[in-house]
Amino acid sequence: MVLLSPKAPSEVVAHYRPAHLEYVRSLIRRGKVLIAGRFKDGSGGFFVLEASGLEEVNEVISQDPYKKADVREYTIKEIEEVTA
Repeated sequence: MVLLSPKAPSEVVAHYRPAHLEYVRSLIRRGKVLIAGRFKDGSGGFFVLEASGLEEVNEVISQDPYKKADVREYTIKEIEEVTA
């Protein structure tokens, strides 16, 4: 899971939002992102990424327009999936 936290004013972030959303949607279409969204309280957002390891996670993050513009802080949380 990748958590995105505010690092820049919302009016600055808004400039990069369309490109960020298109990037995340491209990851969804490729089956790399399982779920994504922003928090209703405005405190950031998240996505759940299917990855082979931290190296791949960091590569995906590095290509995000928000990361390139340095407007969000990224926190990676590895999870153990519960299965039936």
